[in-house]
Amino acid sequence: MESQKKILKLTVDSKIAGNKLIDVLKDDLELSNKMINKCDKEKKIFVNSKNISLKSKLKENETVSVEIDCGINNIAPENLTLNVIYEDDDLLIVNKPKNMVVHPTKNVLSGTLANAISNHQKINNQNYKIRFVNRLDMGTTGLLIIAKNSYSHQQLAKQMDEGILEKIYIAVVNGHLDLNDGIIEDSIDLNENGIKRELSNCGKISKTKYKVIEELNNASILEIGLITGRTHQIRVHLSSIENYIIGDTLYGKISNLIDRQALHSHILRFIHPITKEKIEIISKLPDDMKNLIKNLK
Repeated sequence: MESQKKILKLTVDSKIAGNKLIDVLKDDLELSNKMINKCDKEKKIFVNSKNISLKSKLKENETVSVEIDCGINNIAPENLTLNVIYEDDDLLIVNKPKNMVVHPTKNVLSGTLANAISNHQKINNQNYKIRFVNRLDMGTTGLLIIAKNSYSHQQLAKQMDEGILEKIYIAVVNGHLDLNDGIIEDSIDLNENGIKRELSNCGKISKTKYKVIEELNNASILEIGLITGRTHQIRVHLSSIENYIIGDTLYGKISNLIDRQALHSHILRFIHPITKEKIEIISKLPDDMKNLIKNLK
């Protein structure tokens, strides 16, 4: 199947008439320099259906259109359960189950969320490169955004960098915290073993915001917001203050109450990259975390 196309369109109004095409592409369509250069090279930028110089000045009522290639998906489809929470022409948001790898790796070649998404594409006669906007560890459940084209991915990545895209998690942690809310700010780097992360002055600045929702029997339920998004950030930061996530065998201890870290991607808030609507998606706590909380009360 051929790759799908996404067409971005803009009608030149009196405010931007007289501006150069390249400036309108940057400022009004918010294309990155890399994307502009790629589309220009491939002759995919049009004004009134014609290719013109990027330095050309635009006239009122002209139509600027950019053809965005959605890419080709080469991941094998597998008949795996996929819990779709939201879908349109630009985005797919799914609820990731526990103990599932997001994307094939050299050690996990099949049974991943990407294989399930490929099957979803096959069933619905779609074909686009699977671009994960956010990532979740194998044991973490909850909301994941997949961009269906490079433009949507670029826009949402920019929102993450600027703190516009909010990712809210729920975690059940060991013990009680000294403060009911706060920010954990410590740099994180890769450990020598190549798997674990650790606090390090040589690492990247990392910030995790938390709020105690409820105190349990020697445990707490936290709402967590990511100010930065480093690998294993929540797990490393909570472990560093001795409130490791229950069930986290890498940064805490084995639990006989849950078979994975009790961490759930609960809420996503962002601005839709095309419609500019404010979107809020909520995923309820999975049963294993509900049962964990029940047993800790």
